[in-house]
Amino acid sequence: MFNFITKIAAIAIALSSTLQSHAQVGIGTTSPLQELHISGTAAGLQTIRIDDCAVTIAGTNSGELATTTTTTSKAVYSDANGDLQVRYMYGDNTQSVILPSGTQTIDNTSLEDITGATITFTPRHATIYLSFAISGYNPLCLSDQQSYFVVGVSNNGANVANFLNLSATTDENVITTIATGAATITAAKFPLTVVPGVAVTIKLQGRDGGAVHDCGFTIDATNFTSYMTIED
Repeated sequence: MFNFITKIAAIAIALSSTLQSHAQVGIGTTSPLQELHISGTAAGLQTIRIDDCAVTIAGTNSGELATTTTTTSKAVYSDANGDLQVRYMYGDNTQSVILPSGTQTIDNTSLEDITGATITFTPRHATIYLSFAISGYNPLCLSDQQSYFVVGVSNNGANVANFLNLSATTDENVITTIATGAATITAAKFPLTVVPGVAVTIKLQGRDGGAVHDCGFTIDATNFTSYMTIED
């Protein structure tokens, strides 16, 4: 028995020494390419499975493993099924809204909230990404002019960006409410600066182009799909 224990201790010491020297360890492969290389192709094989981790909630290393039973947010953690998850990947905290059906006419020179285009959430990153599509039409006006429509982005009440669309529609001194000049203003992954862990409200607002281009814009969420998405 003494010899068996001695051999086990010797193996443990050797393994510890090997790991500390940054050797490449392979599981399922005899040719590891990294410090830890796990390989497996069998159907249903769990490449990495962690049933539990003895991590205290007082841990301060944001990269250490933790189970979902701890109260400290970790960058990498094991979920209730024992599968490894990455908490802070972009897209893991995605927020999205589709504007409710109906119409809203924007015909003021100052920004006003677009109905349904508001997301309040707690970000995980210092930079989040906004994508949106606001669709509708430019009604014709009394004067012969084109119609601008501006979408403004509000970050906790402060305007941080404006996006402009120019309709090619003009009238011939005839006023009408017929839907015409359909247009869409879009943005893809526009970066916004926020404070991680602090709730923030991001909303879309709209206004017309001003006194010279004041035909306005009707957001039509019944016939056109409008949405906003926050990727965090």
